[in-house]
Amino acid sequence: MKSEQSVHQALVALLDRTVEDLAPADIEWDSDLKDDLDIDSLARLEVIAAIEEHWSIKVPEEDAEELHTVRQTVDYIIEATNTPA
Repeated sequence: MKSEQSVHQALVALLDRTVEDLAPADIEWDSDLKDDLDIDSLARLEVIAAIEEHWSIKVPEEDAEELHTVRQTVDYIIEATNTPA
């Protein structure tokens, strides 16, 4: 089982690589991806694709639309990676 902290650290690094003009120091647990981190719809698609590739999971569009905060995204990744295919 992946720890919440390790997934969070990996997600912060992924966001830093994927989203332009985003400083890791600005990414907090309860940061809203759109409102706080200014991740627009195109960048959001890139982030979801990077999450799918990094963790070898599939994030359906309806699930992606419900991921508003860093914490929700971390929780989703943990659940998805711990669910048997």
